[in-house]
Amino acid sequence: MNKNIPQRIVVSGGGTGGHVYPGIAIANAIKKTLPDVEITFVGVKNRIEEKIVPREGYPLKTIHVEYISRKLSLKTFTFVFSLLIGLIQSIFFLLRYRPQVVVGTGGYVCGPVVYAANLLGIPTLIQEQNSYPGITTKILAPRVNEIHLAFEEAIHYLKKVKDSSKFKITGNPVRLTTEGIAQSDGLAKFGLKSNKKTVLLFGGSQGAAALNKAMLETLPILPTEIQLIWQTGERDFENVKAGCKEFPHQISIQPFIYNMAEAYAASDLAFCRSGAITIAELIQIGLPAIFVPLPSAAEGHQEKNARVLMEAGAAEMILQKDITPATLAEKMQSLIFDEETLTQYAKNSQKFYHKNAAEKIADSVINLMQQK
Repeated sequence: MNKNIPQRIVVSGGGTGGHVYPGIAIANAIKKTLPDVEITFVGVKNRIEEKIVPREGYPLKTIHVEYISRKLSLKTFTFVFSLLIGLIQSIFFLLRYRPQVVVGTGGYVCGPVVYAANLLGIPTLIQEQNSYPGITTKILAPRVNEIHLAFEEAIHYLKKVKDSSKFKITGNPVRLTTEGIAQSDGLAKFGLKSNKKTVLLFGGSQGAAALNKAMLETLPILPTEIQLIWQTGERDFENVKAGCKEFPHQISIQPFIYNMAEAYAASDLAFCRSGAITIAELIQIGLPAIFVPLPSAAEGHQEKNARVLMEAGAAEMILQKDITPATLAEKMQSLIFDEETLTQYAKNSQKFYHKNAAEKIADSVINLMQQK
C-alpha cells in the first residue's frame, strides 16, 4: 500500500444498535493498530446511528435508502427506487473519499454501500451477527472478499458462496466486560440484597412491552426470594413502576441501564430478547438466559439465534405466544435455584464465545488494506 495515499476505511451498518455497535467495536480495534487511519461511517437519517456514531467520535455520512418491505406493496416499489438512489450516492461518495476497504456490518443501509464498493473494485468485508443471515448478507456474500460470522451455522444459508475460504468464524464484536466487577458490587449499585437470586429483565434500549407485561402478570406468583433488575424502556417506566408497588419483591426499576456490565455482574439469570449482540454479551460473560425472541424480527432470526443456544444446552427459550404467568414463574424458579444447571448453561455457552472478535476482524481489514 502506498504510504503517501491517506489510509481510509468506510464502515456501513445501521438501523439498529445491533448493526452499529459491532461497526464501532471494529473501528476502535483498527484505531489501536492504525491510530492515524480515517474511518467514516455510512448510515441513514433519523436512525440510531445518528446518535451513536458522532458520540463515539466518528464522522457519519448519510444516504437515502429505505427498509425493504417483505410483502409486495407500494413500499416495494419505493424501496427499489430508494435503493437505486442509495447506490448512486454511495458510488459518488466512494469515488470522492477513496477508501482502501469498505466494511459492512448488516442492515439495509450497508447493501448499496458494499455493492458500490464491489463495482468500483474496492476490497470489501462483511460481518454477520446472526445464526440466520439477513437478506443483505445473502445478496452481498458472493461478491465480498471476506465474510465474518458469529455462528458457524450461518454458512448453511450462504450456499451461493463457492469459495469457502471467504468464511471466517470470528464471533460478534462487543465492547462490554464485567471483569473486575464483583456480584456484590453490582447488587449494591442497584440497591439489591446479596442473599437473594437476581433476574435481569431487559428488551433492548427501547424496552420490550410484551416482556414487561409478562413479568407484571407473573409477579403475584413469583417467590420473593427472587429479586429483579428491570429495564423497562422509557415508554413503560411509569406503568411498570406503578404496577410493582403492591408487591413485596425487591425490584430495581430503570427506564434505561447505562452500565450494563454492572447489571450483568449482579445477575444470576437474564430474561430478555435474543438479538445477536445481546447473545454475544451474555455468552462472553457466561450469564444463563431465558430468551423470548422478538416475533417480528426479520426472517425469524431471533428465534433461530435462541434455538441454536437452546439445542446446545446453553439457554432456555419461550416463544412470546406461549408465555403465561404459570409457565414463566415455573421456568424462572426451577432454573434460578438450580446451581448445577446454571453452571452447565454458562459452560456450554462458552463454546460460542470467540475471544477478541473485534481485533481479529480489524486484522483482516488491515490485511485487505495492505493488499490494496
